[in-house]
Amino acid sequence: MNGVAFLIFTRADYAPALPGRAAKLLVIFLKKLQAYAANPVYVCAQAENLSATLLGLTSAAKPLIAKSELEAVRSLFNDVAIQHVAIFNGIYPLLDRDETQKLFQIHREYRADISYAENLPPGLTPYFVSRDLLESLDIMEARDEDVVAVGLRAFVEKNINSFHAEVHYEEPDLRLMRLDFSLASRRSLLKTQAFIEKTQHLEAPYAGMHDLIKAHPELLHTFPSYIELEFCTTASNKNYFSPLSYIEQQPHTLTRENFDRVKEYLATGLGDTSVCASGLGEPLEHPQAVEFVSELLSDANLRNVFVETNGEHLDKLLPLATHASADKLRVIVMLNSLKRFSELAGAPAAMLEKVKMNMRALTQALHAAGKKAAEIVYLQVLKVEENETEIDELYALAEELGATFLLQKYNRYAGLMPERRVSDMTPLERYACWHLRRDLFIRANGDVAHCKQTVDQTKNTARGNLARNSLAELWLGQRADFVANFQEKYPSHLPCATCDEYFTFNF
Repeated sequence: MNGVAFLIFTRADYAPALPGRAAKLLVIFLKKLQAYAANPVYVCAQAENLSATLLGLTSAAKPLIAKSELEAVRSLFNDVAIQHVAIFNGIYPLLDRDETQKLFQIHREYRADISYAENLPPGLTPYFVSRDLLESLDIMEARDEDVVAVGLRAFVEKNINSFHAEVHYEEPDLRLMRLDFSLASRRSLLKTQAFIEKTQHLEAPYAGMHDLIKAHPELLHTFPSYIELEFCTTASNKNYFSPLSYIEQQPHTLTRENFDRVKEYLATGLGDTSVCASGLGEPLEHPQAVEFVSELLSDANLRNVFVETNGEHLDKLLPLATHASADKLRVIVMLNSLKRFSELAGAPAAMLEKVKMNMRALTQALHAAGKKAAEIVYLQVLKVEENETEIDELYALAEELGATFLLQKYNRYAGLMPERRVSDMTPLERYACWHLRRDLFIRANGDVAHCKQTVDQTKNTARGNLARNSLAELWLGQRADFVANFQEKYPSHLPCATCDEYFTFNF
């Protein structure tokens, strides 16, 4: 690759701790770079200790001081011998030699400002920029701070018509797998390590990746990224669209002991899991709801904390507006109709005004605390036959209250409830269930359900219970079900064959 400099650039929030388990992966990446001995390698790593670690392991790399990716690229182009820069946003132990060469040939042949692989997972190829990119930025009068805020590639993607960008597509398309091999997170590190242990195509891993996943779907199953934690099994108001209208639930509330067991499990995780206070009941009717939510917000092992509520007791969350980690909070108020509120919410008509007042009070309190209320409070509406003429009005209400509008797919719980969808968005080709791969559903009594769809406790629908089983072993049991689902084998204890929730994706 004549005239190409390699730039390893990472932001300060680049996540993995490189000593220890990641050291082997780092060495693999550096050995791959040795194949490009004629190309200078520069390290501009703002993550703590990463720059020193990289430079300490190889004498071929040179340090580069820059506050941003843009500044680093400008600095490199001061050397007239450098015509292109290959940018690595992380550590790429699965760097694909063949795909990288193919992408550079496209970049050079078409004299592009920037070239990148559209559908390859991060960590397989760098992206290439040429000197012309800087000229294109000048022509469009781009503000440096805008480019710096998102990075060069992301800025180009947002302003694609202002640049000559070559966007490469490669078969097979594995974007649906949501893979990341850039070691930008502990989850990425763990998954990369697992793939490297299995792959026989270390120099050109993408060619065999699809077959590898088909043979070993367990590679996709790491640690839950979303835990639905039921605070209460019941609600004083029985929503028309809730399974509580079709099944009987024994009243249970989440105990402090079980809550602490969940927190202990989260401490063994990857630091990017979200917890949702939800389930079938109304979480804010739990006497310790605010205490539990506050503790979850303070937990450094969590990415976000969701609360799904009917809004009646939303005022309980007002003290959390000034919480140090309130930015992690996501409050979803479920409101499906204004004209038929009492009928569909199963509540007195007067409660509608209370819900509006509570939402307005919460968004105002968040705003007063310097938070972006619209990123924290959401008004969620099911897309169903009963309210299809009210969608515009509900959207306007969300804006009026300072919240963000969400249109949610109706869940009939694998045939438990009647069909009410306005439109069918089910994919034409079935694929593996996101929820078995990523989610855990923990009931208020400590039962860990087979899946989010198995809500009828009169049947054998639990993998185990927190009082008897560890969450780690229950999650491993779910792995076997995910592998079977991936292979289109549906065990009798799961409703996969009649379920249309497999393609929905929690945060």
